[in-house]
Amino acid sequence: MLASRSRVAHRGSPILLVALLSLAAPVLAAAQLAPPRLVVEGEETAEEAVPTLVPPAPAAARPAGGGTLSTPGAAGSAQRSPPVPADVPPSDASVRPGPSAAPPPASEVRLPPAERARRIVPVSTTYAQLMRRWAERRDALRDGDPARADAAAEALLGAQRELGIENLVPLAVAETRAVSRALASDLVAEAVAHAQLAVALAPDLPDAHLALALARLAEAPGRAAPVAGALRDTAVAAARDPQTRRAFLADVLAAALAAAITSAVAVLVLLLARRLPLLVHDFHHLPLVRGTARVQAGFLAIVLLLAPLAFGLGPLVALAVLALAAWPYLARAERAVATAALAALLAVPWASGAAARATAWTGTLAERVQAVEHGAASDEDAAALEAAAGEPAPAVVHAALGRFAKRRGDLAGALRHYRAAAAADERAPELSVNLGNALFLAGDLEGARAAYLAASDRAAGDPLVQGAASYGLSKLYLRTAEMDRSAAAREKAEAQAGAFLRARGSDDDFSANRWLVDLPIPEGRLAALANADGAAGRVRAWAEARLAGTLPRAALPWAGVGFLAALWLLSALAPRLGPSRACEGCGGAACRRCGPASDVRCGQCVNAFERRGLVDARDRLRKEAQIRRHARLSALSARILALVGGGAGPLWSGAPVRGALLLLALLFLGFVVWFWRGVLPPPEATPWVLAGKLAVAAPLALLAWGLAVRDAFRRTR
Repeated sequence: MLASRSRVAHRGSPILLVALLSLAAPVLAAAQLAPPRLVVEGEETAEEAVPTLVPPAPAAARPAGGGTLSTPGAAGSAQRSPPVPADVPPSDASVRPGPSAAPPPASEVRLPPAERARRIVPVSTTYAQLMRRWAERRDALRDGDPARADAAAEALLGAQRELGIENLVPLAVAETRAVSRALASDLVAEAVAHAQLAVALAPDLPDAHLALALARLAEAPGRAAPVAGALRDTAVAAARDPQTRRAFLADVLAAALAAAITSAVAVLVLLLARRLPLLVHDFHHLPLVRGTARVQAGFLAIVLLLAPLAFGLGPLVALAVLALAAWPYLARAERAVATAALAALLAVPWASGAAARATAWTGTLAERVQAVEHGAASDEDAAALEAAAGEPAPAVVHAALGRFAKRRGDLAGALRHYRAAAAADERAPELSVNLGNALFLAGDLEGARAAYLAASDRAAGDPLVQGAASYGLSKLYLRTAEMDRSAAAREKAEAQAGAFLRARGSDDDFSANRWLVDLPIPEGRLAALANADGAAGRVRAWAEARLAGTLPRAALPWAGVGFLAALWLLSALAPRLGPSRACEGCGGAACRRCGPASDVRCGQCVNAFERRGLVDARDRLRKEAQIRRHARLSALSARILALVGGGAGPLWSGAPVRGALLLLALLFLGFVVWFWRGVLPPPEATPWVLAGKLAVAAPLALLAWGLAVRDAFRRTR
């Protein structure tokens, strides 16, 4: 009985299995996957549940890795499935062609762009919300709630990233000041946290990196690598920021110009003062004053030397007269130094104008454009910039306002400003890249593609523009599922501007200001805007007026060059004039008109030491004492000048080239410290400017002063 039942069950098991498979066939047919579509990594799969009416592509036309789940007999089971109600969208299985249906052509299976890729997240944060996050952090710190302060800081940085703001300079400056207060209170961990937030808020602010270096030094004095890295970042940020770089250049050039003028005046005055006794002696031999007393003749000579200042001819003419008066008595090296001093004074107006062109920034329209484009500008700041630019506004102003509007999510305003900028300067390729990005976000893919291609055509070999245009094209082709073209454009962009694109763009962040990369305004265009007001010409005219006095401005350079040529012509005629020479013994005038003088000794020294028997021993001893007094006085003068004026000591003691160079170096370093506040200070003054300048200038100045003193003492030993 049991055996018979077992045999019946064994025979019926295949029949039962077939029946179960036939019941499950409609379910398997209805569970087929949707046709393949482009899914970006990180995309949520909630959209997968939405059915589509587009038939699946054949295996040859499908993307790699995008197949459908199929089982044997699924097609036949689909035909036997129950009908679908009219109000329910049909599944993929309900529209799948039967075995006899021809596969659709490849051109008919392209998916709509909206179904192929994840949508770009539009800008939803406002500038007012960003500032509220900052206020929340300040309130939390005041209330002693570090957890809430950290959460507000994270929200603040997230809002900064979403708005595409590169530098929140005022907020970062406030954090650097908090670093100083924390270090003064020995709160090292708090100082490091404030410094790290300052760097995150304004990566281009040198003070933020310097504050981090100081905090790292206080945190671990024995670890040099973090401090050195922060100092390196400080230098890089200072070189990257145009305002900091131009302010530093302004300090250097202003110190160089002041040192050149001061050292030129000092050299000419010292050279004349060293030869003034000889000049007065020879002036007394002139026919008109030959019968007067030597004191009267000397007083008249000094009055004539200062006459240009009395007539308002300017310091340049007065110094030229000093050089002319001392020229016959100078050695060749001293004449070369005097010529260099006069040439430096002649070049001061031109150098002043060039320095003004190279450093013009603070208070100009370019500074406001830079702040709107890269900084934390408010809507009021953007409106003020547009009003200050006037009509018609320059192209760079519209370009900056276009980026500002795009970062805020105002695509219509961005397109308006970009088109106005292109109308004012149609050859600017970076405008085409930014216009393409705005069109891309607005949904005009064809217009974006045309703008990217126009940027590539106008790039003129600029790798940054070409790389950004290729990057935009790669994202556009990715949007239209043209994978091969997208990969090729992306490879080209990586080769041309990979570092720039990696720093500013992202494939995982789909926010509008991170998924596409805008190009900043080139610094050359900002420099041209900074010099558009003609300030450099006014600076040059002011320098000419202060130096030349009432001389005609047009004749100034040519008259100066002619005067220098006349001085060297006078050098060839000087021996015929027979000027006096300084006696190597007593320092008096070795004048052949006054007696039997030689080329190196005056008449008294010749009679006392070369012609025996003409003077008695008492007069000879008196002359020897005079020679010793002159030697001591010359040595004392050189040493005092070296101690007081550095290179003035070697210049006085007979080393004009070395003395002039040391004097120039010492004056330059001194003016660097003198201008410690900065010739063009930034809006947010840094507390470490004086310390930094002293750290660099003081050791170098001490070295130059030591070399000058050592040389003067060695020469007068």
